[in-house]
Amino acid sequence: MPLRLRLAAARAVILLLCPFLWAPAAPASATPPPAASPSPSGDGAVDYDAIDAYVHGRMEATHTPGLSYAVVGPEGPLHQRSWGTDGRGDRVTAETPFLWGSVAKPVTATAVMTLVQDGRLSLEDRVVDHLPDFRFGGPGHASRITVRHLLSHTAGLPELPTAKVTDCVDADCPSALERLRALDDIGPLGPPGAEYAYASANYLVLTALVEAVTGRPYADYLRESVLAPAGMDGAITGQGTARRRHLSPGHQLLWGFPAAIADGVDDDGAGYGYLGGDLHDLAAFASFQLRAGTTAEGDAVLTPESVRLMREEGRLQPGGTGTGYGLGWRVGGLEAPLDDAIWHTGATPGYSAMLFLLPDQDLALVLQQNLYGLLQDDAIMQVGFGAARMLAGGSAPGGASASTYHVTVWGLTVLAVALTLAAGRSAWLLRRPPKPAAWPRRATVTVLWCVAGAAPCLAAVPLLGEAGLGQMMTWVPDVTIAASVAAVAGVLTALLRLLLAIRPLTRRAGRRRPPQPSGERPQRRIAPSPQPVSEP
Repeated sequence: MPLRLRLAAARAVILLLCPFLWAPAAPASATPPPAASPSPSGDGAVDYDAIDAYVHGRMEATHTPGLSYAVVGPEGPLHQRSWGTDGRGDRVTAETPFLWGSVAKPVTATAVMTLVQDGRLSLEDRVVDHLPDFRFGGPGHASRITVRHLLSHTAGLPELPTAKVTDCVDADCPSALERLRALDDIGPLGPPGAEYAYASANYLVLTALVEAVTGRPYADYLRESVLAPAGMDGAITGQGTARRRHLSPGHQLLWGFPAAIADGVDDDGAGYGYLGGDLHDLAAFASFQLRAGTTAEGDAVLTPESVRLMREEGRLQPGGTGTGYGLGWRVGGLEAPLDDAIWHTGATPGYSAMLFLLPDQDLALVLQQNLYGLLQDDAIMQVGFGAARMLAGGSAPGGASASTYHVTVWGLTVLAVALTLAAGRSAWLLRRPPKPAAWPRRATVTVLWCVAGAAPCLAAVPLLGEAGLGQMMTWVPDVTIAASVAAVAGVLTALLRLLLAIRPLTRRAGRRRPPQPSGERPQRRIAPSPQPVSEP
């Protein structure tokens, strides 16, 4: 579920604008031909050709420019394929780097568990004992948040308001520790451990926590404790490694067309989403996990107890309701045959990735692609879920539609154009002499115009207050542009219509003569008689 919960409220609020949309929904793409089960015989052999056909079909259906995937065993890749081009037009290969989004979270959780195993940290440690300036929810709430709460997304951090501390790709971004100050005034969802809410801010706090405990940059400790032992030698952990790996821009859809415009890496984001690498790196982490946290040489990085805790579903307190999330991993929550899968998906603007562990089969599937859009999440991410189902012995689902995206972006675009034309016509009418009209009719028309013009702005204000214009431009640029134009044009239309409504009143008042003093008759002005002109 890549970022489906992250900024999820954005989807709902954007859809508030749908009553103003009158453009018909365009289909996302043609549905790919149905794929067969990957186990054609009783010997349990995987039909890689069927999975290849399905993956390539979904890639074409979603207009994904480039994709790379692999089926992995404990010793490494068993089958891999790469298609398409990167953001610079070069052919995608197994060595092409991608960003993995929230697939970084199980990597971060692994690093945290190594500190737990070394006795430098405990899952029940209070965060404030290591980060004294952490004040989310006030001193009383912050003092009860533990490391376990952060790993399991049960610290009470809400998703949308905390998005302001993530996805900073500028050169002068504050550090992970400095960003935590922005959480001070955000209200918690509930007591620690009582509510589950997937929010990347939890793992940004963990980034600062690891740095505080180790006294080292997070990327350095991550590389030493996890990346190097797992064989992820080409992993991207920040802007420097992204440049060295020649990471190309990712793609986002602009009015339905892929554009390589997502070019940025959060230097402090490797802990929650801006970790990346090539297919070999992602496959190496999957193999490392299939080996229960041991290196290729057999050295243990994770203990069996750590592996168990990470893959055990969390429970809310009180009540014991399952969250579907362990410590860095999503646990189950999918229909058979993936009901026992350990998995995670993720995305950054322009990139998406998926990792599915199938412990019963001792297999894993990893997939990365250079396209992502928040409102196309279902359609874009279905390729990984379908391929994993086939690997587990099931059948691929039907094609998911991106109709929500098309309805939203094209509807808002039509609305923006219509309101811009309405504002232009209103300005033109102001330059013309007013036409006589009954006041009730004029008032009714003005009210309707004001309501229609102000509606897009009123619908956008709550969203911008929660996520901010920067976050909206980062994740849904075309929708944000169309909505902004519609809001500005709508407000301008409403103001111009108000001026049109009151103009006759002001002109009528200007034509009134001033009252004469009582008892006096107005004097009549007599024009002077023409003077005779003498002739020479």
